[in-house]
Amino acid sequence: MQGFNELSFKALRLFVAVLDHGSFSEVARREGLAPSSISRQIQLMEQALSQQLLYRHTRAISPTEAGRLLGHHARLMLQQLEEAGQALQEQESEPSGLVRINAPMVFGQRHLSPWVAELCQRYPRLQLDIQQTDTYIDPLQEGADLLFRIGVLNDSGMQARIFAPQRYRIAASPDYLARFGTPRHPDELRHHQCLAYKGVNGQQRWYFRREPGDWTPYSVKGPLTGNHADTLARAAEQGLGLVVFPSWLIGDSLRAGRLQAVLTDYEVATTLEPQQIAALWPGSRRLSVKVRTVIDFFVERFGSVPYWDR
Repeated sequence: MQGFNELSFKALRLFVAVLDHGSFSEVARREGLAPSSISRQIQLMEQALSQQLLYRHTRAISPTEAGRLLGHHARLMLQQLEEAGQALQEQESEPSGLVRINAPMVFGQRHLSPWVAELCQRYPRLQLDIQQTDTYIDPLQEGADLLFRIGVLNDSGMQARIFAPQRYRIAASPDYLARFGTPRHPDELRHHQCLAYKGVNGQQRWYFRREPGDWTPYSVKGPLTGNHADTLARAAEQGLGLVVFPSWLIGDSLRAGRLQAVLTDYEVATTLEPQQIAALWPGSRRLSVKVRTVIDFFVERFGSVPYWDR
């Protein structure tokens, strides 16, 4: 409608106020204007739209159907304008305040804690509360502003910033490979000692594929299973067997030579569902500048190709 383009945000704000208070005089009092001025603004809107927007009664004012429809969209527009103004204001201000973070235990130890001091030194007005747990929490109930999570992203109630896909490696110590040989095909794993993670859902299977082939599952066995990744990784470093773990967990060991990747011509996984390393926050919340600052910092530190995959 051509007339809609002639409406100003000021006129829409006054119109919404009239709907809220049902009175020209009350809005005029709050705005420091004459009631006739408010009434004239609404009349100009009706003329521009060629629509009656209000029923004018002796004691009250009520919207027409067109008025209710305009009011609905006007509220959305005014809210978006307010949020844009807040965002611009925050852009010019230094990030400050408390950011409550929840992160997985081992990932937090390996890839958050090494950077916390730098984050706080760069933004001295930020205050961080970092809780580390492998149990999923409800951020609204627990009061968390930001969740670091690894897994399948399927919660439509959360917004996410993906840092990287989770990639797996199969590896053993150089000593183990010298004693037992290096497998060249996943079928050879039945002749090797495999240290598999075993949690509440039972022992993990290992999946292998060569692009563009299908995944093939392998049930493996060895002298040690357990539900603590560091215990299994340390046992592998000491020459006990092969492990399959995410690159973010054993990347340091691979770079230092304590572990050596094998079967590098294959993709390896422990689940067929794609998993992501991501920052999550409630979809019902506007992302504040302090939370966005924390996310942007770790995007910078992790890198477009995360340092644990380089």
